[in-house]
Amino acid sequence: MLVSALSSFDFAELEDNEVIEDTGARSGADADLVAITTPKETVCPLGAECRNVLKVGDDTTFSAYIKNSGDADITEMAYTVNVWLSDANGNPSILAKDASGNDLTWTNNDVMCASVSVCDFQSLSAGAILGGGKHTMSVAGNPITWTPVKGLYVVEMILNANPDDDVGNDVQQVFVSVEDWYDIGVELTWDSGNEMESGSGTKDWTLTVNATGSDTFDPRDVRIRVQTTGEVSAAQTTDGTTIDSSGTNIFTAGTSTTVDVYENLSSEPSTITTDTRSVLTTWTLSGSLTVDVDNVDSASYGLKASIVDYIQYDQWTSCVYVDADNNSFDNFCEETFTRDAYPATDSSTIDGFASIFNDIRISQLTVVQGYNADGTGQGTTFFTNADSGDLNVGTSYLHVEVEHRGSEAESTYNWSVNFQITDPLDGVVDVIDSTTCEAVEPAYPVYAPLGIGQGMSMTGYACTMVSLSMDGEYTFAAELIPDTKMTDAKPSNNDMSMSLYVRNNAPLIIALDLLNEDDLYMGQDDLISMAVQVFDVDDPSSSNIEIEWMFNGVALPGCERTTMLTVCSVLIQGDYVTNFPVSVNVYDPNGGEASKELMLQVWNDGSNFASTTSGLGLNYDLLYWGTTPFTVTATDGDALTNLELPGFTGRYDSVGVIDYSPSTTYSANDVLQQSMSIQYDKSLGATSLWYVNGASWTMLSDAPTDVDATTGQFSYTFPANSPVLSNGQLVLMGGSLAQAEVPSASITGFNAAAAKGGAIQINWDVDGTMLSGDSIDVTVCETVDCTTAFEISLGAGNTSYPYSGQSTTHGVEYTVTVAVCNEVGCSSPVGTGTVVADSAVDGGAAATDLTIAAVENTWTVSWTAAGAQDDVASWKVCYQRGTFDAANMPETCLDAAGTTLDVDISTWSAGTYTYHFTAVPVDALGNSMAAGTMNSIDYQRDSDNTNTDDGTTIIGDDVEGGVPTWTWGVIGGVVVVAFIVGAFILSRGGEGDEGKDWDY
Repeated sequence: MLVSALSSFDFAELEDNEVIEDTGARSGADADLVAITTPKETVCPLGAECRNVLKVGDDTTFSAYIKNSGDADITEMAYTVNVWLSDANGNPSILAKDASGNDLTWTNNDVMCASVSVCDFQSLSAGAILGGGKHTMSVAGNPITWTPVKGLYVVEMILNANPDDDVGNDVQQVFVSVEDWYDIGVELTWDSGNEMESGSGTKDWTLTVNATGSDTFDPRDVRIRVQTTGEVSAAQTTDGTTIDSSGTNIFTAGTSTTVDVYENLSSEPSTITTDTRSVLTTWTLSGSLTVDVDNVDSASYGLKASIVDYIQYDQWTSCVYVDADNNSFDNFCEETFTRDAYPATDSSTIDGFASIFNDIRISQLTVVQGYNADGTGQGTTFFTNADSGDLNVGTSYLHVEVEHRGSEAESTYNWSVNFQITDPLDGVVDVIDSTTCEAVEPAYPVYAPLGIGQGMSMTGYACTMVSLSMDGEYTFAAELIPDTKMTDAKPSNNDMSMSLYVRNNAPLIIALDLLNEDDLYMGQDDLISMAVQVFDVDDPSSSNIEIEWMFNGVALPGCERTTMLTVCSVLIQGDYVTNFPVSVNVYDPNGGEASKELMLQVWNDGSNFASTTSGLGLNYDLLYWGTTPFTVTATDGDALTNLELPGFTGRYDSVGVIDYSPSTTYSANDVLQQSMSIQYDKSLGATSLWYVNGASWTMLSDAPTDVDATTGQFSYTFPANSPVLSNGQLVLMGGSLAQAEVPSASITGFNAAAAKGGAIQINWDVDGTMLSGDSIDVTVCETVDCTTAFEISLGAGNTSYPYSGQSTTHGVEYTVTVAVCNEVGCSSPVGTGTVVADSAVDGGAAATDLTIAAVENTWTVSWTAAGAQDDVASWKVCYQRGTFDAANMPETCLDAAGTTLDVDISTWSAGTYTYHFTAVPVDALGNSMAAGTMNSIDYQRDSDNTNTDDGTTIIGDDVEGGVPTWTWGVIGGVVVVAFIVGAFILSRGGEGDEGKDWDY
């Protein structure tokens, strides 16, 4: 059983313990700390390098073999781990401390006990090993860990078990040395980030060398050997230094620095020698290698870097100097090393692999269109072998793109392309050995092999120009011919074809315009000029398009069918007048055509001259919309004397009269422009020209001009949008015109105030005497100088005007103006002011909680005034038989100054009725609001059919015979009043039937 237990021991870990207590079987339980396995004891053989030295900063755990060497079970156990400071002979002194000043001692009292929840172990049977082998010392389930600093230590482990018959084997100690460590790390990486590179080509790499250590570590002249491995055709650093597979490629890592290389302490003072060395902290070297793919199907390649040696400066044994007096001096000097603390980081290797696959292919076949007929221009439409659709007739290019598809871009392939075009009639065109293309972007004017070397390209292009001249299906094919020296691994991608339908596109009329800027009319000096813009999709230059201009199916003079006749200019003829439709027709070389119409408007010239017997001449110039000739008739009219002229004072006589009549009176829409002139003998003394139509006089001109020494002329240009002058008289008046003046009468005592219902009451007086042509003009406007004012002219004697409230808005301010005016203007002063229209009671005033109380012949109506009362002047109480809403308020109303009103019912007629009441506020102008019924009261009065023997034959209400008997009650807010009075047969009355009798 003991052999079985010990078979799990790591005897290699025990071999460094110089003394292991020889323990045999004990009587009873015996806890035996057989050996400390971690950390191992430091051993320093004479003249040799120490073994099992710990490195500063390396976390260290503690483990041991713990055995029950007795013949009974151990049921309780604890242990302690101590780290003591030691001298060089392994003698402990005091407990060491951690970085925080705590003693390096750990105790676990819960290693073994009966409780499963507290202890990891519940017992250790005779001959058993704790944990079945090496046990890692822990506290609270966590391994005891020590981060050591430089020094000499004794590690002690102590067991405390129960039962334990022999405590002499419960303690073990080992001597441990902790030293600073130094490391030079060498790391090669692919710049791609791949751990293993793949494929061929040029691969970039970086070598990083750095120096690290637990203490200052500045190695000098660190020499690194770099060499290629596998199939590499070339390798070099970024500065061009060649690297090969030999071991001669040595690089010195570090930065050149002047440092001490020797210090002789035997002299006083000491003497120091300096020199230049490459001191290493972190150093990088970059470069690239190119995979050798020639004549191989696969290639393995890589790079290796390793430390050759390095120099350190310190007080080495080799630096000790002993003088003649046998004095020893520990001088400083340099010493060369080939190893460091971590040999695993002293070299690095990167690898890659490539498989070689030779292939070129046609990647795309394209028909490019949009060129001019001669092949010039720029392609605009592309149809690839992946597209569907129709092509246009015209000049096109069949374009192919070829690609290097081999696995190694360094492989070089020569190539050419054969094209074949088959038309709808099976006509075939072959184009052999195409290798370039300039017509399609990107331009490829010079052939280049496929590859990445100088003068090569991974993509190539070839094209050939084709003329597509007929409708139907074309087949386009291309075959890629590789160099005979290359075996293409995939020849199936070396040819490509496609079939597309070709159609002729009709030419397009882009724009058709009239170049003349002004209106066209008969007799104008300028020609009619028209321009057309055309485009042929099949020939963007449109150089072969023919154009003709036509009117009523006949070519316009000088505009017959001609190539690219884009401008047509013609003289206006009589049959062009009014609507003048011009058709332009365009034709392409392949039978396509298009047309478009330009509708022009040409005005007729109606200029006409007529004269009277007396020698008065009338010249009427007219441009009009019509084909019928326009003429005017002029005859001498009767003289006019002692006339008043509007706008002028005094009386005047005519010196010439023309009775005028046009052949046609064209409306304003049918007139482009018109003017008129009257010529007369200057001896007539004409000073003005007037047009008279009935009682209407309009002055056309008061500015005569001279035609010659004896002839004068009046000219008049009609305003735009004017019709032809209708029948009338053209009157030449003599005498000097005296301008009329504004009225002498003016407004005084002006007043404008708001009235009921939003009306405005305007009052004024007139100071002075008004003449027959004077009027009183009243203007009402929402704003000063508004453009849509209300205006009315009143005659003399009017001193007031009520402006209706239906034309106002409540609360809006209106400007009112009153003035005395004539055709010349208005006199001053004028009456003006502003008024705010008032058609409602402001402030939301209303009656609420209306009640009716009956006392004998009186009903007392009361209510509560709600809302603002600033605009309330009084109240109005309205009532009627039967209910009502706000839109149907009764007209029977009584005024009340306050919120209570007594209604006398003593004279009301007999009957039984229900009276409904409401109350509304009234402002100072009498404006009120509408309201529906607010409460009601029942009324009852019995009729009396007896005759009072008063000498009359009338049976009626005895309204003077005392107070009748009353009964009343209030039920749910409704007051019931009952009357029993004298005999009534019928009652006479108006609305409501109250207060009047009817004869029986």
